Amino acid sequence: MLTAKQNNQLVDLTQIPKKELAQLKLSSNYECPYCGSPVIFKQGPKRRAHFSHITPCDYDSHTHESEAHQLSKLVLSQWLINQGATSVQLEYRLSAVNRIADIYFEWNQQKYVFEIQKSLMTPELFEQRNKDYCQSGIQVIWIFIRDIQERSHTYLLNQVMRLQKGNRLIHFNVLTETLTFFDHLVWLNQKEVEGTIQAVPLKFLSLDQLLFPPQAYKQKRLSQWLAIKKEFRCQKYVGYQRKEYGLLRMCAPFLINLSLLPSVVGWPIEEVAYEKPLFIWQAYVVLCIMSNYEEHEVFTLSEIRQKLRLHYRLKESQHTWLGLKKYLELLSMFGMIREQFGYYEYIKKPHLYLQLEPYLIEDEQLGQLWLQQKN
Repeated sequence: MLTAKQNNQLVDLTQIPKKELAQLKLSSNYECPYCGSPVIFKQGPKRRAHFSHITPCDYDSHTHESEAHQLSKLVLSQWLINQGATSVQLEYRLSAVNRIADIYFEWNQQKYVFEIQKSLMTPELFEQRNKDYCQSGIQVIWIFIRDIQERSHTYLLNQVMRLQKGNRLIHFNVLTETLTFFDHLVWLNQKEVEGTIQAVPLKFLSLDQLLFPPQAYKQKRLSQWLAIKKEFRCQKYVGYQRKEYGLLRMCAPFLINLSLLPSVVGWPIEEVAYEKPLFIWQAYVVLCIMSNYEEHEVFTLSEIRQKLRLHYRLKESQHTWLGLKKYLELLSMFGMIREQFGYYEYIKKPHLYLQLEPYLIEDEQLGQLWLQQKN
């Protein structure tokens, strides 16, 4: 904690020169500005100067912040001031909802808070915090500071960042003072994402760029997505064959395995439809249609959703309806089905091959169709 009260006067460590901080050790009677309980001043060679509670605080947890968390607050608050934001305040108290925001500020007559998050929390607590700020008329922007891992075409996100599915993700590296933005995210599984990813040093970033994500869709490189598909066909499918016995049973009548899934499977959908990896739940959808319908038969979105939930026991996510609808639109573009008057007609069976090479060629052909749609 970077603020405390002494004799009803606020002591803000961010406003005290480093040379004068040592004098604070000579004083006492510091109190938490929120709950009023005693706090003590701490400073050492490895920890930035801060106040620490003797007993737990009654307000939202903020008493065990890491060095990276405290330093991030200092750097970002100073950046906000330099950007011209008004009413910038660290550890801002919202008594109505019993919350303490890391950084509060105002911009163009709108209220905002930065919540800097490193430690784990439950999805329920994460959603509750969002609701509390919304009810207070404040827009919350989550900035994550826990480590992430970059792969050749994707990123492995930490457990905290996975809480914010369906929204823009922002990661801050306090050592390099760089913000990384993750937009148009496609969740390949519960940990791994692909999308439009841009790292911008704070000194080159405007506040409007942070607050307002670009509306225009940035074209994904087709070669990158084809590389992801090829990696699944050649390597990653092995791990899923040990787990997805239900899907393998669906593959058996068509004499294929997970490496030889139809080329209409495995295309980017930004909404997470089911609690399965993207390639796997799309395979369930395609094989469900192939297994339950003859060519030129019709079905509805609700029927497919019911079969996937009841017959194949797929667990739905928050965005099931939208994600499934978008994928059916993609299958329509690929010519497998046709949508008309709220129904879908099964037009033709996808091509099936006994070897991998024809699939890789067809993946590229369908990729051109997908690219044209995005353009």
